[in-house]
Amino acid sequence: MLINALPAERLHIGHRLISFTDRGDRVETTFENGERITADILVGADGIHSTVRRLLFGAASPNFTGCICYRGLIPTERIKHLDVEVDARRWMGPGKHIIIYYVAAKRLLNFVGTIEQDTWTGESWTDRGDVKELRAAFIDWDPHLRAIIETIDETFIWGLFDRAPLSRWSVGRVTLLGDACHPMLPFMAQGAAQALEDGLSLTVCLTTIDDVPTALSHYEKIRLPRTSRIQTMSAANKTRFHLPDGPAQQERDAKMADGSTDYSVRAIAWVYSYDAATAVKTGDLGLPANM
Repeated sequence: MLINALPAERLHIGHRLISFTDRGDRVETTFENGERITADILVGADGIHSTVRRLLFGAASPNFTGCICYRGLIPTERIKHLDVEVDARRWMGPGKHIIIYYVAAKRLLNFVGTIEQDTWTGESWTDRGDVKELRAAFIDWDPHLRAIIETIDETFIWGLFDRAPLSRWSVGRVTLLGDACHPMLPFMAQGAAQALEDGLSLTVCLTTIDDVPTALSHYEKIRLPRTSRIQTMSAANKTRFHLPDGPAQQERDAKMADGSTDYSVRAIAWVYSYDAATAVKTGDLGLPANM
């Protein structure tokens, strides 16, 4: 879909950025393959290991969050006998949690199991996980969950990394977008969503503000507080989801049961009701009303 939405002459594969120079009225870029391209704007939408971010603000490694993640898909026919309801289900316990939900028009059940561990050295998104280790991690949990996990025959595993919120994203004619400027834990399911909001906000800024540096500065001003807040909340949910058994866990469960927690649908309505295009024009930072 994304490729088809672009004119063919706008897509250049096999280009790895190595440097850029902001000339004030243009940005000159140099790529590993020797190509040099001049553009009006440079947007670093190049992920958590962003080259543009490093060139703008210096080198810094992402932070391993102490969690590994098992993910995969289960064909629906394998779980028909388990009567898995069509909504998102999350099980939480000491040091780990797991969530399941249907995807692909209910043809597949997606699962995401997150487990705390001390270290991680892998970088791949396609490392195969050991299904036996996943099953063992939840061996004494809800029998219904264990029955679902028993149907899994393939899983992938990777470490979860993030970065602290940045104090700025833009310098002159260069800016950042998505995980390049606000990588976050997936515990609010907002990583891709916030990147999409960034894209729309940036588009509106560039089409309504004539001066490019001013447009990029406004884009940063509108987007940075909201994404920083969601980054922080996503990180906090790691603790919330993984509480050891005891008073804090019991209080969490009671609040989640009666909908009074700040994680309730009502409490985080501000996340989902946000209009990125309108926010650019009104100056709405997209934060909860009590901030």
